[in-house]
Amino acid sequence: MTAAPLPVCLDVPEGARPLVAYGLEELLRGLGLRPEPARRGDARLVVSAGGAAGAGALGLTLTPEAAAALAAPRPARTEALGWVEIDAGGGPERWPLPVGPPGDRPALGRGGGADLVASAAWWLAGLQEAATAARDVHGRFPYGASLQAALGDAPGGPLRPAVDAYRAGLGHALRRLGVSVPGRAWGAGATWAVALTHDLDGLRTRRLRALAGALGRGGAGWLQAGRRALGPDVRWQSALALRRLARRHGARSTWFVKPAAWTAEDLPADLGAARVRRFLRGLEAEGHTVGWHPGYGAHDHPARLRAERARFADALGHAPRLARTHFLRWTDPTTPRLLARAGVQIDSTLGFSQHEGFRRGTSHPFRVFDVEAGRTTDLWEMPLAVMDTTLAAHRGLDAEGAAAALGAVLDAARRSGGCAVVLWHNDLGGDPAGGAGWSARLSALDHAVGRAEAAGAAVAPLDRLLDGWLGRSGQKTSENADTSAAARRSL
Repeated sequence: MTAAPLPVCLDVPEGARPLVAYGLEELLRGLGLRPEPARRGDARLVVSAGGAAGAGALGLTLTPEAAAALAAPRPARTEALGWVEIDAGGGPERWPLPVGPPGDRPALGRGGGADLVASAAWWLAGLQEAATAARDVHGRFPYGASLQAALGDAPGGPLRPAVDAYRAGLGHALRRLGVSVPGRAWGAGATWAVALTHDLDGLRTRRLRALAGALGRGGAGWLQAGRRALGPDVRWQSALALRRLARRHGARSTWFVKPAAWTAEDLPADLGAARVRRFLRGLEAEGHTVGWHPGYGAHDHPARLRAERARFADALGHAPRLARTHFLRWTDPTTPRLLARAGVQIDSTLGFSQHEGFRRGTSHPFRVFDVEAGRTTDLWEMPLAVMDTTLAAHRGLDAEGAAAALGAVLDAARRSGGCAVVLWHNDLGGDPAGGAGWSARLSALDHAVGRAEAAGAAVAPLDRLLDGWLGRSGQKTSENADTSAAARRSL
């Protein structure tokens, strides 16, 4: 499906134009629309300092305060938020606007919508991350420092993605003016999606080495190490269990494999093993997608990324097109630039490690924005929503609690018409509850996928879901069928 053109007039200060154009393009993309530059009198949507629009057109305002916040991002405080009433078709709700003056604004579609586009850009471009130096021990933007954490269960919280609400409200307002808004589907008419993804940090256990170490240390640890050495390899067997889960549901997954180990946080790479290569190529033959999992010390290291890319290509017979970094490490703008330079077209790193939810305020795909360069990149982000280690290690949830949290994530994606990107690792053998803990969480995942399918979700690899969402078939994900770079510049 080629996005339908919408005549748009963007009359904003030059300094704010790149981010405002980006925010508007991403909002409209999810509605099945693309902005087409037009004069104010011919536009159906006007974004300007005054927000004035002619008859039959929707006017949205960019306030001076919002323009200043885009130029010099600052942390959003709950007491300084703006609030706009949005009717997305299910009744009006108050949603937060992280940029612009504080307090209530007029309702969208009733002379309101001030700073809606700028707020979308603030979320999607990661300006809340740029506005603070807070980082955890692994250099990651911490959930506790986010606006989502401060808002909790309220609109704008981790499972109430604000950008998706802005988009739905904008679509509803345009329809009231008689604009045809085609929307998006996830292929075969599915209104929402689930992407099963697996980070294969290690596929083989060095069991004899572990046994020798346990014997050398003495104590009772040698007995457990002996059982592991003589029994099945839990890492390998759990990877097979994940493949069986997908088969039971007639689904396919995305598997991210790590080509190298650089630091103590990396397990030894397994891509040189013939059995591992056969397994990965077999996954691709079955219709799964295999992507790249750059090591802990590689996300901002050009030489290491080049070496990993070459090892991946040697093992799989092709260069990687998808990536997610180990430990979700991400440094703007270095990481996305390096990934794009390596030929990566889709990333799925941008999620919280400490809590489930939508880090950039959306459950929909979006283009990564390079704030330093002031431009939209060709790298797609399929935002990570939840991972197993978040639920078990960071949140300390048992299997029942993890199942409830996973269900809440899927419900949030369904309500937004988005995609719940779920990360489930194979069992690396470090679970305090042993293999039973991993198996119980796998069972929770199994049931959740079944419920999602019964609720009409498309379940497929990330690249196939993106192609379906964009209405593309057999096209490269680097192609932009919606809006050319020239059109973006002319808005």
